[in-house]
Amino acid sequence: MGISKDTKKALKTAVKQKKKRRRGNWLFIQHGDGFGEVCSKLITQLAVLVLAGCAVILVNEAVQSLSAKKLNSNIKDIFHTYVEDIADNISSGLGGEKDILPAAQQLLAINPDTVGYVSIDGMDNISLPVVQRKGSDGNSYYLKTAFDGSPNKAGTIFLDYRAELTAKKRSDVLTLYGHNQRDLTMFGELKYYKHDVDFYKEHPTINFYSNYDMDVYKIFAYFVIETQPSQTADGNVFRYHNYIDLDKNSYNEYISNVLERSEILTSVDVEYGDQFLVLSTCSNEFDESRFVVFARKTRKGEDTSVDTSSAVINTNAKEPDWSVIY
Repeated sequence: MGISKDTKKALKTAVKQKKKRRRGNWLFIQHGDGFGEVCSKLITQLAVLVLAGCAVILVNEAVQSLSAKKLNSNIKDIFHTYVEDIADNISSGLGGEKDILPAAQQLLAINPDTVGYVSIDGMDNISLPVVQRKGSDGNSYYLKTAFDGSPNKAGTIFLDYRAELTAKKRSDVLTLYGHNQRDLTMFGELKYYKHDVDFYKEHPTINFYSNYDMDVYKIFAYFVIETQPSQTADGNVFRYHNYIDLDKNSYNEYISNVLERSEILTSVDVEYGDQFLVLSTCSNEFDESRFVVFARKTRKGEDTSVDTSSAVINTNAKEPDWSVIY
């Protein structure tokens, strides 16, 4: 007995509708889907969710990056408008004791946590305000807070909360922390110093303006370092950030550890009684690694320029314990 025309037509219509339904619902589970189809759609749904999540994260990072760049650019314009006033005030005897310099007044009006401004000649991105927050969250608050107080993963360059930088007291070692941003903002450009003598020769000094004074620091060392005892063969980690005020013994210990690790040998000498500026940022050699740049404050009456002609790579530098780390 044959199939009637009406039955054939109904069957064709049903097949077309099923195919159409299946094509239109490749993502969503439907009644009648087999086990394989259900699994496939679940995997597809998960992939879509992951991609959507990644897209949201990337867009958010891009927005925050642009926001940080715009904010820092505005602050840079504000600050450098008053740089000549800083020099004029210092040469006329203002600054260093009680007077807050004009540029600092502008930044303090935006953020009362301001303690200075750091820049490196020739580096567009490293021209940044520096803040300090005292208290238990002193070294964490500005990791994700912009200079204007808004939330931002780029954060703000901040001084170690234990250091003193006032009109009456200045710690021997000022350690500044900043993110190693992929877009090279904050301390992202510091990585160019790594194993590159020519780059050092082009950028051998750091300018640091406190609220009261303007100083030039001469870079004499930098290196990548581990932060966890488990990353070393003997369990000992050089805690460079814990050196703040130095007596003779702690000075010798500090400088010995710094110089033996330095990737570069320079003509910049150091001695007990010197003051130091340290720039610390995350590094990408391994998890929890840091890249740290050490500079010595120009002494009274000393030329601020650096003779870089003799600078070379330190082939005997003490490196991280790569065999342990990897």
